[in-house]
Amino acid sequence: MGHHTEVQIREEKFIFTDKAKRFTFILMGLGLLLAMIGYFTYHPEVEGFSAEQNHHLIFKRLFANILVNGYFFFIIATCAAVFIAISQLANAGWYVAIRRIPEAMSTFMPIGAIVLLIVTAIGLTTLYHWAHPGVMETDTLLAKKTWYLNKPFFFARIIIFMGFWIWCATQIRKYSTSEDNLSTGLMDTTFFDKSYRLSAAFVLIFGFTFSMFAWDMMMSIDAHWYSTIFTIYNFATGWVSAITIMYLLTWYLRSNGYLSIVTDEHQQDLGKFMFAFSVFWTYMWVAQFLLMWYANIPEEVAYYKERLFGSYKFYFYFNLFMNFIIPFFLFMKRGYKRNKTIGVFVGTCMLIGHWNDVYLMVMPGAMNIAGEITDHNPTGIINTPAQGVGIMEIGFLALFAGAFLFVVLNALTKANLYPTKHPYIMESALHDTGV
Repeated sequence: MGHHTEVQIREEKFIFTDKAKRFTFILMGLGLLLAMIGYFTYHPEVEGFSAEQNHHLIFKRLFANILVNGYFFFIIATCAAVFIAISQLANAGWYVAIRRIPEAMSTFMPIGAIVLLIVTAIGLTTLYHWAHPGVMETDTLLAKKTWYLNKPFFFARIIIFMGFWIWCATQIRKYSTSEDNLSTGLMDTTFFDKSYRLSAAFVLIFGFTFSMFAWDMMMSIDAHWYSTIFTIYNFATGWVSAITIMYLLTWYLRSNGYLSIVTDEHQQDLGKFMFAFSVFWTYMWVAQFLLMWYANIPEEVAYYKERLFGSYKFYFYFNLFMNFIIPFFLFMKRGYKRNKTIGVFVGTCMLIGHWNDVYLMVMPGAMNIAGEITDHNPTGIINTPAQGVGIMEIGFLALFAGAFLFVVLNALTKANLYPTKHPYIMESALHDTGV
């Protein structure tokens, strides 16, 4: 049941207008200003804390904000590359018309990696309790993890993992653009085959390495706690956020007269992915929470106790509302996925919600103060009141969002908006989801 009787495959070049550039610059500038105001006006006075401990909270909040946003946008860019690789391996045809969007998103990976390396290099002992001198020797639980949680091995892992992912994403994009310029036609599968082979290796290795990456960057913030499904939970956050940005950018490009072969059929498929994986994320969220709460093992429950009963309680329930309730009830209907106004609203809510998800992974653990290890305080950690989402958090989010948008929109100008010589481009152009 086709909607197209005639399809013309032609070159389309995206023009990054001055207006769009100004928007990204304003977003970055405003974000930087708010972040600086938030930093210089933050004067914590926690009862029972020394002046040095209160002063240390300022740096903890600064580094924690950079980690939240650096990690959030890095895994979005990485999952965009994984989306291409998985679609390539599945021999999917429908996505080809919008393929250049996740390709452009993946170009943010090097910037995100640099941010993560800098913030961990400078703020490792500030953010991660296990990195404090002497902690691993005096903490009986952490002492068993010394072989894994040590600075040289930590940095070796994240550098190798991120470096490999970036190389794969860069090569996959290179094969795609080379296909436009060097391929002899739709029947020439030279670059398609190269991309297929690399995608197979990328997806296989990514599955293992991302597990350790999530343990290192997020789970080791609360080093006494562990979860066997934490990796899948992190991947679900990055994956659904990446698809949501693809959905929003597709609307943006279509609204500005681009992507002539993309229709509401593609938009609906992206919306279905958003709907499906918001449910999947919720399944992971509930499974991790209920199993731990029911088991009532102290080192597991402590992670949720602080988030559920402490001053982070609002963000805990806000997480579920934004990431499940809104997309589930609004995207259940077919027509709403094709409605730009509703789609943009749902997508914006989901992105804010998943940023909040990463915020909850980082802040409660990172903002704790390491104290002396005693019988009454075996972890050496003093819980601190929640700082809440304030000017500093909003500022850093705007700063990173502006930088991400600039990089992605600029990358879109470097190639045709869809691969004109991809073997499946006609299949994508004639894509129909049916009734």
